[in-house]
Amino acid sequence: MSLIDSIIETSTKMFEQQGIKEVKMDDIASALGISKRTLYENVQSREELVKLCCLRFAERQKLQFEAIINKNCDSSFEQILSCNELQLSILHNTNKSFLEEVGKTVCHSSCEKNIQTRNLHIEYFERILKKGQVGKDGREPEIDPNLKPEILSRLLLSQLNAIARDPLFECYQMSYFDVFSTSWKIFMRGIATEHGKKVIDAWVAKNKQYTYIL
Repeated sequence: MSLIDSIIETSTKMFEQQGIKEVKMDDIASALGISKRTLYENVQSREELVKLCCLRFAERQKLQFEAIINKNCDSSFEQILSCNELQLSILHNTNKSFLEEVGKTVCHSSCEKNIQTRNLHIEYFERILKKGQVGKDGREPEIDPNLKPEILSRLLLSQLNAIARDPLFECYQMSYFDVFSTSWKIFMRGIATEHGKKVIDAWVAKNKQYTYIL
């Protein structure tokens, strides 16, 4: 691994755990075992380093998301619930200020690239939802066939942003984790058929550490 990659990886982990304001350039240099001068020889400024870390974090999230989407699963809900598990883990383990900065950085990057990325995620979710609306092996569909997947996919992706930006949750000091868990609980069971609810219950029973979610 090159020095610049080590700098970005180490800095990203520190920002994730402590937040951007709490991490100083001296802290990063010390963690890497290099001088502050060497650090600045590799990055022009602290602002540039923060941007690089945000983009690295966002790219890693995208790869994790795509790995779940592209995994061959018997159940559509299994894929959606796995995405939920990943999102909750990120929310629970990542400093809120860093998540907010990641969102700002991605939004201010190439608009065309952002649109492509957003549409790609919508396309993935639509594919999962459509699969769940078709009965498999003579079984009832998991997801209500009367609901429009193009709308459901956008609702799925909009929940995190809505929760993160709505001042009501901040005013009452509710955690992202608790609010997002509740939101998913309502949404997932709301779009499920009776068979789909059984699939959800089976997934929760199998993953007992997540039973507080659904």
